[in-house]
Amino acid sequence: MYYVKVVLGVLLGLVVFLFLDYSLPSKNTVRITNTYNRLTAVTSSNSIFYASEDAGTVENAAGQRDVRFIETVRPNGKVFVYRNEDTGWIWPPYFKYDSANLHAEATNLQSTSAAPTWVSVTAYGWRLPWLTAYPNAISIDTLANPNERPRNWAAMVICAVLLILLALIWRMWAQFRERTIDPAIKSVDDGWDRTTDRVGASSAQARGRIGSWWQKLAGKPRK
Repeated sequence: MYYVKVVLGVLLGLVVFLFLDYSLPSKNTVRITNTYNRLTAVTSSNSIFYASEDAGTVENAAGQRDVRFIETVRPNGKVFVYRNEDTGWIWPPYFKYDSANLHAEATNLQSTSAAPTWVSVTAYGWRLPWLTAYPNAISIDTLANPNERPRNWAAMVICAVLLILLALIWRMWAQFRERTIDPAIKSVDDGWDRTTDRVGASSAQARGRIGSWWQKLAGKPRK
């Protein structure tokens, strides 16, 4: 039972970590190289990584969607691609409705390696090439140089609040267990012990009576 609890705890922790890692905003320092629109196939395997139709998204009969993309390059030279979609009221609750303005801003901030303009892109989601999934850009802020690392205050505050809530829930559970569950378990254990003692005493008396009866039947004097 102990190992089952450990496995369940690890799986629960992994699910929570993946959920937060996908939903919470992240910041990356990049240089924007291109912005464009592309018809993108949204299938049942990757639709969870795209906005829903409630956000104003329209798909054609072939299941393709006109999605805005932002191509970037990181300071280490690695490329990274963002999508730029409105989120509407769906999860995560970023309530983004300005994808057109963000696209215009990203287009205006395009630069070359010879004269780079470094920006910090705030986004959520994962880049999964095998599922054609891209993180969704939320905002863009200009930076003085590629070594500048803006603090991700939103994610830090959310994590702090979640840790406080977890500590409160843990404390409430500990008090509930101490005041309710543990006394109930102790009462059951005591009742079981008393029942076991009575059964043991009755069994001993029964064995004594049977032994006396057998001795009388065998003609042996009682001691």
